[in-house]
Formats: sequence, C-alpha cells, structure tokens
Amino acid sequence: MSEKLLRKVLEDFESYPAEEVQRLIREGLEKNEVYRSLLDFQPIGHIAVGGERQILFVSKSVQLLLPCDRRKRTREGMKLDSLMVDADVKKFLLAVFRGREKPDAREFAVQMGGETRIIRISFASIDAGSFPFVDIILQDITEEKQKEIRLRRSESLASMTTMAAGIAHEIKNPLAAMKIHLQLMRKVLQQKKSISDAEAERYLGVLDEEIDHLNTIAVDFLFAVRPMDIELMLGSVNAVMDDLITFLAPEAEEKHIRISRNLDSFLPNVEIDARYLRQCLLNIIENAFAAMPGGGTLGLSTRLDGDFVTIRISDTGTGIAEGEIQKIFEPYFTTKATGTGLGLTVVYKVIKEHRGDIFVSSQEGKGTVFTIKLPVPQSQRKAIGNKEV
Repeated sequence: MSEKLLRKVLEDFESYPAEEVQRLIREGLEKNEVYRSLLDFQPIGHIAVGGERQILFVSKSVQLLLPCDRRKRTREGMKLDSLMVDADVKKFLLAVFRGREKPDAREFAVQMGGETRIIRISFASIDAGSFPFVDIILQDITEEKQKEIRLRRSESLASMTTMAAGIAHEIKNPLAAMKIHLQLMRKVLQQKKSISDAEAERYLGVLDEEIDHLNTIAVDFLFAVRPMDIELMLGSVNAVMDDLITFLAPEAEEKHIRISRNLDSFLPNVEIDARYLRQCLLNIIENAFAAMPGGGTLGLSTRLDGDFVTIRISDTGTGIAEGEIQKIFEPYFTTKATGTGLGLTVVYKVIKEHRGDIFVSSQEGKGTVFTIKLPVPQSQRKAIGNKEV
C-alpha cells in the first residue's frame, strides 16, 4: 500500500467500503512486517526512541549485541532505560537523552555469551514529519578492532626489525672509536710505561663523548619503540594549530620566517591526543625551519576533505632529493649532520596511532609539503536530512 493511497483513504475514510479498508490495512501490516524483518536480520541493531525515551521499535539483533532484560526485549512502548542491563551503556544513553552528553559515537566493552565484545553506539535523528524519533545504532566492531591490533603489531614488528638493524649500524662507529682510543692508550703505556695528564685527558675525553653518543642512541631508540599512551578524544585540530602558531611566532620572527595561516573555520572535531599531535606537528615544523636557514614562508592550513580532516604543512626551503623522499620515515635515516634519524619515524608512528595517513612531496630548491589526513568519526559526519539529537 503506497503512502499516497493511505493518505487518500484517511482524508476520505467514509467513502471507502469496509472490505477495501480492511484489505488496505492487511497489506500495510504485511509490508510493515517485511520492513521489520529486514531490520531484524541485519547484523546492525536499531532501537527507535521517541519522546520521553519511549521505545518505538527494537530489532531482534539488539539482544545479540547488548545485554538486555529478556523479559522485556519485545515490549515496545516501555522506557529505554528499563531495557538496558549494562550499567555503563545505560548511564551513557540516559546522559545523552537528558542532554548531559553529546550524541557522539561511543564504544563499550560488554560481556556477551562468556566473551567480551566491543560495541559501537551511534545516533541518527530522523525527522518523519509529525513523528520524529532517534535511531540508536548498535554495531559489533570486535573483529574490526582485532584486525587493527594485528595490523599494528605487524607494523610494529616490521619497524622493530628495521630499527634493530639501524641501531646495530649506529653503535658501530662509537664502539670503533672507543676501541681505537683504548688501543692508543695501551700502546702509549707499553712504550712509555706511563701517560701524561694531557694525553690521558685527550683519550678519556673521546671515550666520554662516545659513551654520551651511545646513551643518546639508546634513549632515542627506547622513545621510538616504547608503546605510546595515546588517549584519543574528540577535539579540535584548529585549536592545536593555533596553540602551535602562538608558540612558534617568536622563533619564526627571529629566523625571518613568515607563517601563513589558513585554517578552515568549520572543521568537525576528530579523535586526537592533543599532546602527541602537537609534538608530531612540531617535529615537522622544526624540520621546515631547519630547511629555511635564510628565512622563508611556513604554510599551515586545515580543511575538510570528504570524511577526513586534512592538515597541510609547507615550507619554501631547500627541499628533499628525489632519491631520499621515500626514506624519510625510515628509522635512522637523516639528511642532517647532527640528526638522530628518528624524528619523522616518531611522527609516522603518532599519525598511525591516530588512524590517519601522512604524505610528503618535495622539490629541491623549492620546498616541501607534508599532508596529514585524520578520519572524521561517524558521529561528526553530516548526514543529509538528519538533525542533532
């Protein structure tokens, strides 16, 4: 039964025979059952909630995704909070519907059938004319999370292998220097049976220097491989950028570098750890400053690109050679005389922990551009026809 025909019947109800009305109602109920069945057997659960937290519809898959009061699972018309069993989920949903929490997607670990599952809860406001309601969407993302963990472990293992080879190479030089100077000291002692204070100071000075070098290598290595305590929370990329611009302004002025700021005013929030993201961006910018010893322009911009927030950092510096650009994120690769070669490795690691991507393009003598893409959470994406809860 089409909506147009139903509306026509309602407008002129008395002119329709009772048998015709009954037939139309039966057809409507049958179609309603089809639509309900389609939702019931979807892996994604739906709870339609109207005013006063009254449940209008619960798909059968909900009871497979969340602990529910089984005595009430099919009872529509009850309050939402009387269906929920998990205390954390119940507290969150009540806070959202009471306006104490934003209707942002949230993930919960729940016990189902003797195992822990990760459930993502998100919201969609549906404007059905005079019958608006909120659709609570439940999705089991356990497998997705496990794949992410396996991928990170694989990437971490590959990185560790590369870094182990790198650190083995790095420690060879200071160890060789220490061995040479110890041999020289031994030779002097064998020849003269004694050593002057000046000679001892010279040899010991080299040993001290190389020990400090080894310590620096070890500290940087530990920082690069240590698990990051990143805590992702919805936040503003522009706020991090503005904080950096304020912090860098004095140094930029001293180095005759102009900062060009172009931040999109209407960016959605993304999941970030502001501490790590700030340090990550600072590492890139410090490299840009080093590439412009005579001054230049640092470009900082943000924009919304589909389902991603894009951060762009550009400089007008010396650029990177074509043969080196593919290696800049590799551990212990550096073009600086005093660089450790781990700064951009850490940058890459931080962006990956943010589930993002980083790209670089460069031309020698013209400058370099770093582009970072961070995913916009589902709850922050603008859905056509949807309003905020």
